[in-house]
Amino acid sequence: MTDHIHHHQHLCVSTVPLFNQLALSDQQKVESLVRRYRFSRGDQILAPGEKGQMIIVESGAVKIYQLSLSGQEHMLRMLAAGEHEGEAWLFGIENVDTFAQAERTSEICTISYEDFAQLLNQYPSIAMRLLQLTLKKNRQLAAQNHLLGLDSIEERLKDYLKEEMQAQHSREFTLPMKLKDLATYLGTTPETISRKIQVLERQGLIRHSVRKIQILADF
Repeated sequence: MTDHIHHHQHLCVSTVPLFNQLALSDQQKVESLVRRYRFSRGDQILAPGEKGQMIIVESGAVKIYQLSLSGQEHMLRMLAAGEHEGEAWLFGIENVDTFAQAERTSEICTISYEDFAQLLNQYPSIAMRLLQLTLKKNRQLAAQNHLLGLDSIEERLKDYLKEEMQAQHSREFTLPMKLKDLATYLGTTPETISRKIQVLERQGLIRHSVRKIQILADF
């Protein structure tokens, strides 16, 4: 179920690193271009072939994934509040393979390709910020490709947990995705991930409870 939302007290764009460095008056101009929607869990937000637009997650969680030729889902990332997807499409590149789905009830803001093109003319600083964020995302994709290049699933899991520990600046953290999504992210099955987590726990390397992980020793 998708509802178009008309009224809101605060600015959607103020949650996004791409826009939140603009002056408030400029953020309000950007906000005037935004359309807001509410999606229920399981709703499709985006599919290949649709018109280019950026989606911004104001609240909730959104899964970004692709499908293999055999129809198998390949998880790319999970978007939380303040994160966005689709900057390439704002430059006119067609979405040929990417899906977005609401993982739970989510409020989403969208900006169209045409409106964004106008913004870039008005605010060159947005183009520079977008480049920085795109490079950051490319680094994350490179990190995922590195993980998938490791032969052992256990090594992939260990490296992933180390990266999360560094990203969240704590030895105790919550996994940002469910086990089934982590499994597709690491190129394996939920059962294998579950088993490997238990192995690391038995070895005294981690403590694990639902999605909470505590790293007890370096590995």
